[in-house]
Amino acid sequence: MKILFTTESYYPIIDGGAIAQHRIVHELIKKGHDVRVIAPAFSFKNTVEDENGSTIYRPRAFVLPFYMNNKYHFTPFPLRYVKKIIEEFKPDVINVCSPYPISICAMIVAKKIHIPLVGSIHILPENVLAPFFSSALYPTMVKYTWSYLVYFYNRVDWATVPTQTGAVMYREKGLKTSVTPISNGVNTEMFKPTNKGEYLRERFNLPNKPLILYTGRINQEKNVDVLVKAIPSVLKNLDAHFLFCGSGGLKPDMMKLTQQLGVDAHTTFIDFLDWADYPNIFTLADVFVMPAESELQSIVTLEAIATGVPPVVVNKGAVPELANAQNGLVFEPQDSNQLAKNIITILSDTNLKNTMKKNSLKLSEQHSMNAVGAQYEQVYEKVLSLPKKS
Repeated sequence: MKILFTTESYYPIIDGGAIAQHRIVHELIKKGHDVRVIAPAFSFKNTVEDENGSTIYRPRAFVLPFYMNNKYHFTPFPLRYVKKIIEEFKPDVINVCSPYPISICAMIVAKKIHIPLVGSIHILPENVLAPFFSSALYPTMVKYTWSYLVYFYNRVDWATVPTQTGAVMYREKGLKTSVTPISNGVNTEMFKPTNKGEYLRERFNLPNKPLILYTGRINQEKNVDVLVKAIPSVLKNLDAHFLFCGSGGLKPDMMKLTQQLGVDAHTTFIDFLDWADYPNIFTLADVFVMPAESELQSIVTLEAIATGVPPVVVNKGAVPELANAQNGLVFEPQDSNQLAKNIITILSDTNLKNTMKKNSLKLSEQHSMNAVGAQYEQVYEKVLSLPKKS
């Protein structure tokens, strides 16, 4: 099968959607399909890359200002470029992954020449509007962003979304397109409890104490402050250390907050790690925390459970699907005290922590890339069997 992915965020960008798309592209290639990608270039020049067996077409783009440390790029008016790639490649299916110019143009061309469209949903309004979180217009912007997202994905032939919770969210907002929940997936060959991470403890001078880990972007939508504010309560009950692995606009503020709370000696902040090191950091953790409320799944939480780390997650959005009473705990939004109690509960009971580790590993098996790839194949076969619209 010839499959074209279109997206505005792709490897080597680090965010949930980019990582999920990169993994499914390579899983489908592994299954014998011809899979190619259109994603923005990192300069104002058209380029073509071969990345580990996959072809990435990159139309010229400019830096998107005022957003995520300027790591995102935006392709203006890509219709001619996208049309040319589609006409040359002749894909059986086009999988649009973001509601921005490249995918909009792919949708226009696909509908004109009757190529089936699958839309993979990796986004909520809060993800789009993170730079405007403090604006008085934010609630109105959320409302209109929801309207646009639903409009866009109602124009595809079939949609995928990482969780059942996400499918319900979009249905409640007006999504009419057929939608199949398919996990973002996790590479269980890369993220596993047998990884060796002790060298990272030495590299970052981490104490030999129970370790609570957060990985991911440090910006408004991730609510990292809720975890930081839980630290004093945890330390009143046990001696532990907190590791924050990631980057973002609020990172300096979070470091300052640990100083104000007098817990900076019990915290370490590091940047995103290279892929050779990143999977190994999870093996140092005793608990993984995800406080973000606007998650359609949370890939980093998937990576944690695949390594056998008990998760403590906020009871909002889709992330609670990855933390049940058997493998982890949940806390109510913005409730740092309950978050602290959950961390203490796990760290104070070795038997409970070990049981949660086993159950996390068992749960992660449902999210293997092999299973995810097979589900995508089923969706593509469904759209290929649909009658062509005139």
